[in-house]
Amino acid sequence: MIPQTRCKRSRAARLGLALAISLLSATYPLTAAETVVDAKATPPRQIGDLLAPARIMTDVRLRQPSKLSFERAGETAFRLAGDLPTKQTAIQLVPPSGAWDVSAYSFVRIDFVNRGPGLVWIRGRLDNAGALDWANSARSQAFVMPGERATLGFPFPRAKALDDAPPLFATQSAKPNGHRDHWMKFDPAKVIACRLVIQSTATTLDLSDFVVSLAFPYGAEANKAQLEFPYLDSFGQVRALDWPGKLHDEAELRQRHAAELAASAGANGPASFGKFGGWADGPRLKATGFFRTEKVDGKWWLVDPEGLLFFSHGANSVGFAQSTQITGREPLFAWLPAAGDELMSGVVQQGMINFTAANLARTFGPAWQAPARERTHLRMRSWGMNTIGAWSDQGLMDDKRTPFTPILHLGGAHSPLGNKIVDPFVPGFKADIVSRLRKLVPDQRNPWVLGVFIDNEIYWHLPYVQNAFRRGPAQPARIACVDWLQQKHGTIEALNTAWGTAYASWDAIVELPKSDQETEAFKRDASELRRLIAGTYYRSCHEAMREALPNHIYLGSRIHKSDDEVYEQLAQYADVVSGNGYDPVAGTKAARTPDKPSMETEFHFGAPDRGVPGVGLWSVGDQTQRSRAYVTYVLSAIKHPNVVGAHWFAYLDQSAAARRISPGGSSGENYQIGFVDVTDTPYPEISAAARTLADHMYALRAGQSAGLLESLEALWREPGAASGKRAP
Repeated sequence: MIPQTRCKRSRAARLGLALAISLLSATYPLTAAETVVDAKATPPRQIGDLLAPARIMTDVRLRQPSKLSFERAGETAFRLAGDLPTKQTAIQLVPPSGAWDVSAYSFVRIDFVNRGPGLVWIRGRLDNAGALDWANSARSQAFVMPGERATLGFPFPRAKALDDAPPLFATQSAKPNGHRDHWMKFDPAKVIACRLVIQSTATTLDLSDFVVSLAFPYGAEANKAQLEFPYLDSFGQVRALDWPGKLHDEAELRQRHAAELAASAGANGPASFGKFGGWADGPRLKATGFFRTEKVDGKWWLVDPEGLLFFSHGANSVGFAQSTQITGREPLFAWLPAAGDELMSGVVQQGMINFTAANLARTFGPAWQAPARERTHLRMRSWGMNTIGAWSDQGLMDDKRTPFTPILHLGGAHSPLGNKIVDPFVPGFKADIVSRLRKLVPDQRNPWVLGVFIDNEIYWHLPYVQNAFRRGPAQPARIACVDWLQQKHGTIEALNTAWGTAYASWDAIVELPKSDQETEAFKRDASELRRLIAGTYYRSCHEAMREALPNHIYLGSRIHKSDDEVYEQLAQYADVVSGNGYDPVAGTKAARTPDKPSMETEFHFGAPDRGVPGVGLWSVGDQTQRSRAYVTYVLSAIKHPNVVGAHWFAYLDQSAAARRISPGGSSGENYQIGFVDVTDTPYPEISAAARTLADHMYALRAGQSAGLLESLEALWREPGAASGKRAP
């Protein structure tokens, strides 16, 4: 219940909201689907009803040579069964008509029961023509233990032109009408196959009650209730839907906190954890008082300040900062704090509202920051997570209770050589990094600093050498490139002969040869110029770290897409190669820098069953599958000899109304990818799964353990660990 003293303010806020709606309607006329409703008079709809099978698909056939059979087992179900002599296969389910049209829905689901003897992992892909894992497709995955029922769910995207949501939802990546954006490009009207890659711990497969169906009817007409205003309730949750764990009353916040404290009383995290989260039961190496790296028995490790082997199990953006824009979108909100509300001081800033901060104020009172930080540290330890990743709350890092990885950003969207690509030849570049690093980490002897990232996802795939020449004769990177070319070729005539060009002078080099005009000599030179620029950047960062923070690890730049030359230079200068990879398993980027410690610094999985409409960059069908996908990714990192850590993105769900909106009006992410929701309530499935894994992670990394699936099966056979649905 909201205290009476605040009800007066709330009434004033409602009057202000009504005026805002009136003013906004002059610009954005409300349609029938945009009706403003009384939030209390309209009961929310169960999201489970939207995701329940709405139309069964029986026009399904098996294509692909296989030892498996796919036979009808009743009016609507199939049975997929047979031998898996190599414990894996790839098949395609196809429509006899040539294509399925699933555009009237937003969710394809395949339900089945595992009647076989082993754990089964299915990676599924809905294909358009020319499908790849990152184009013309929609992906999902599911894990099912013997005797369990599971759902392989595809909450797929579609083209922006097909979105019929009201204008006020346009800046959201996912909308309540069922529309989702994704760069993969997918046309639900032209699905030519469902590709299944199946792996098992057994040599036989038996998936019965195999039903393919469609759910979540698509469009504004089918989702009128979800499109009614206000969109978010007073806690920042989607108002028109209900789901397990949704907050319904303010008193529940304090009740949940009390229950969480009681459950964690006396809990100090995994028994194998030392002070910093290192392996207390493992070998003790030289203790330097700081984090470092070392290769032990053929595997790279971090070593904590006490000399304990350390694997970094963490999350990004740990804290409470998740805001959404108010300005121009006032009708979306059932509640906004009134002016002068001391309890909600700071909840609204620069036209943005932070509902998580509001809910923490309701839980702990005006001075909520300290108790919220205390609870977060206890949670991290309880879940077996020993690292606070990039972009996390400064107060949490200042507490010196959980190891953390601060990040320094040098390049922005308008960097001179391309998005986030700075010019490392600018005079004073290294000195500037040194100065900024000292401000970022004022205490050079802080043992809780695991390491420092410099930049994130630099767009090294852009033509940064070409961009350097286009910036004009005074650009320092261009000058450096020309100097290198002059030292190699001597004269412009010699360069023209090698490149097949006709430049009148060195200053005339603006446009480089196009791809169909490149000589072998030019390709070699271009490769060396890429090394020159990238190498100078990474060498400068390395030298700046050694000067400013000599005790701490340089963790690289969280690389995403890059050429081989960039990986080569990064590996030469970074202490640990960090990379962001949204894949089912870890280690794909570690393969680019052999025999170098590597860290997986972004990955996530989202599901559509908890009220936040976006499902992130890798989607699954429900919370059980999200937790299992998480464990699989981290366990694959633990088992990789070069990977020394894995950080989930992100600790907190993004706002259902979008976490940010760019100046150009591009879609804002609103993904269900958190360990906690907007009310700062943990998701029990994924947090429990993280703790179960953490209890075993050091033994699994150090030992000569079984394969990935065998280890997962052993892990999930523990009582309460799998949390799957048992089949009748």
